[in-house]
Amino acid sequence: MHTLEQRIARLEDRFAINDLVVSYATLLDDAQWDALGELFTQDAVFGSANSTTTGRAAIIENFKVKHAPFTATWHDPHGIVVDLVDENHATGTVIAYAELGAPNLTLSTSIRYHDDYRREGNVWRFAKRHVLSLYSIPLSELAAGALGDRERKRWPGRPTGAAELPDFDRVFPGYPG
Repeated sequence: MHTLEQRIARLEDRFAINDLVVSYATLLDDAQWDALGELFTQDAVFGSANSTTTGRAAIIENFKVKHAPFTATWHDPHGIVVDLVDENHATGTVIAYAELGAPNLTLSTSIRYHDDYRREGNVWRFAKRHVLSLYSIPLSELAAGALGDRERKRWPGRPTGAAELPDFDRVFPGYPG
């Protein structure tokens, strides 16, 4: 059984990690690259089914490139499950939705992040973040029924591809090898 102080510390850690997740969304949408970078450890890994980027600076450069075509983005984390591994390490799953707008295009995406968090000093940061997609589809195609298609990843300038979610067969363990 945990003491009252330990239980309070665990609640404080969960709130700090929740704040980290929401800060990520708002700083990414506001293109606050330096502040966004501070949310990651120096050796952080950001991955998806298509790419893996290692290191805080490289992750931020990757965000700048991928967000350059969009004039506005809106990332909305809906829910988070956190497992506090020990006092300095935690894992989590974040369910989220985002809209990305460019001239003549609004893209909608439903995503799931698998995270590793690490406390550095007294600050929780992302050590690993791996994103999986249910879909990334222009809103016009989504409204026309594209959510029912197998190939639901339709990013501008990239080949159309199959979405990773739902992950019925547990093919995606959460993190790059």
